[in-house]
Amino acid sequence: MSPTAIVTGIRQLTQNNLAPLVWKKWLPQFHFGLQAYGLKAFHSATGNARQVVANPNTAARKSERLLANTKLADQLGVIFDALTLVKPSSFVNVDHSDMHGLTALVGAVQTRKGRAIPCLVETTYALHIPAHEDASPRWQRLRQAMTRARRIQSFTGHTIDSLQALADRLGFWPKLVFDRGFGNESLVTHLEAEGAIFYIRLKAGRFVEFDGQKTEVKALADKDATVQLFGLTLRVIRSPKSRRAKEPWYILTNDFQSSRNKVVKIYYHRFEIEETFRDMKHIWELKRTRLNNPNSLKVILWLVSLGIALLYLVTKPAQQTQPKKQVSWLRQAYEQLQQAGGLLLWGGV
Repeated sequence: MSPTAIVTGIRQLTQNNLAPLVWKKWLPQFHFGLQAYGLKAFHSATGNARQVVANPNTAARKSERLLANTKLADQLGVIFDALTLVKPSSFVNVDHSDMHGLTALVGAVQTRKGRAIPCLVETTYALHIPAHEDASPRWQRLRQAMTRARRIQSFTGHTIDSLQALADRLGFWPKLVFDRGFGNESLVTHLEAEGAIFYIRLKAGRFVEFDGQKTEVKALADKDATVQLFGLTLRVIRSPKSRRAKEPWYILTNDFQSSRNKVVKIYYHRFEIEETFRDMKHIWELKRTRLNNPNSLKVILWLVSLGIALLYLVTKPAQQTQPKKQVSWLRQAYEQLQQAGGLLLWGGV
């Protein structure tokens, strides 16, 4: 696809699908935010704003108002849903990403094309923030804010509430895929009670009950075992060893319909979210963020997520069949978008 066709496609999708769902009074903020942060590498909150608005003072005020707008931040998920990328049959990878004192909980729908597309963004203060006395003033402020936030809601509580909000927003539960660290009783029992299908990787030393005995999952003789955990009947799948995965995965699930091989394949594509995090931090340069408020990070991540979704829908990448080191469809699409700007300025070379 030509760079100019990408620009045209993004403009049409934005005007026809996204803009009609934005509250009218916030439409200028939405367009400004998508231009400033959704499709550009991040330099700073005000630096990106100045690339869109000529007057530096006006740019700073626009950026401040946008990043402080909690109601628009909450509406961005509904706006994303207009792209209809998440369906009841979809698999959504869920993971945390730390960004200099803040943490994002991100759910990203599998594409089976190397990169997942973020469809859930919730933010809070990081779980671990330096507490030593000689920490910088910024870290001290973040630590104090994190302590206040944890008094109101636990880290696990934030995760559960965020996932429930996703299901409430969509009107259904997509199938959820988690890495290690999410296999706690509160989350598992909540998802089971809600009827949500989940796949969670366990540590090899995790104990479950098998045939009435407390057993480490690595000691389970069967590659596909029915176990008891948290008073629930669940399934533990052990993946085969391979050249890439020298240690097997132990996948806890309440999916009793899919074959063992399918469950392993579902979990294999969980790594798409890690590649998406990497692209967000290195292509969109979000590794530069030094934001102090979770809502500011939430707004920027949602705008970047919308940018990724628009690039995906416009470029329609093919299934990945080449070696893993090939240039990802996301990087190719982003670079083609930047080429369009060069063509506008310089013409063909």
